[in-house]
Amino acid sequence: MEMEQTPCLLCKKDGGTPLHREDAFKMVRCPSCGFIYLNPRPTGGSLFRFYQDYLPEDGMSIDSWKRMMGPIFRRSARLIKRHRDRGKLLDVGTGFGFFLAEMKARGWEAEGVEISRRAIDYARDVLKLTVHPGPLEDIAFRGNGFDVVTAFYVIEHLPDPAGFVSECYRILKPRGLLLLRYPHTTPIKNMLRLLGIKNRLYDLPAHLSDFSPGTIQACLERAGFKRCRHLVGGCTVPEGTGKRLAASLFGGLAEALFFVGRGKVLLPGVSKTVLAYKGE
Repeated sequence: MEMEQTPCLLCKKDGGTPLHREDAFKMVRCPSCGFIYLNPRPTGGSLFRFYQDYLPEDGMSIDSWKRMMGPIFRRSARLIKRHRDRGKLLDVGTGFGFFLAEMKARGWEAEGVEISRRAIDYARDVLKLTVHPGPLEDIAFRGNGFDVVTAFYVIEHLPDPAGFVSECYRILKPRGLLLLRYPHTTPIKNMLRLLGIKNRLYDLPAHLSDFSPGTIQACLERAGFKRCRHLVGGCTVPEGTGKRLAASLFGGLAEALFFVGRGKVLLPGVSKTVLAYKGE
């Protein structure tokens, strides 16, 4: 895998301070804006080749992926329904297309973007969905074309997250909705380091950055989004009893704190959903 040095992915300043290592890979914190990102990182060509084998290929593993993400997809569909009942939706990094299938069943005109050839073939051939080979910025959708754009666990994989968010803003209609789901891993990494527990929770080099509610808000505002709503948004159901119990425990705790705190308490370390609205 070819590697390259990079400035901060948000503010473009050099000089990241080392924060965490996983094998030969290093996450750093930008001293200017506080953003956490992988540096050095794989080149664009290396990333594209890496993602051709990133998703599973056997039927059992694909079904497990569907079960794991199902609660998040259904929760997100209900959130979108509060915004509007029907419309045109684009799901970026759609994977095998399970969220697209969910939204089509709810009456939406839904299409996706994906870079994994394996996932594209499954979504097209098995689920009969419309999926464009990505990345998003290479497709050149017309501006103001979608009512909703979604991306589940995508933004942390991107070499230019700020550019991605700006492109989402451009292709959304006025008053359109962007729904992003992202991990927030650094608080857990910090805690486990204090306890002397080794781990690979960043999933390096797949994740090129680690957003917090503050940095995701800053990224969205720079792109032009005026109103953002931060949520816990449910939790995944991973395979394995231990992982499933941990996800349920921390996900339930996060939801309880969010409720008791009247939507103002977001438990550090758990994945989060943000809803961002484009103005008139």
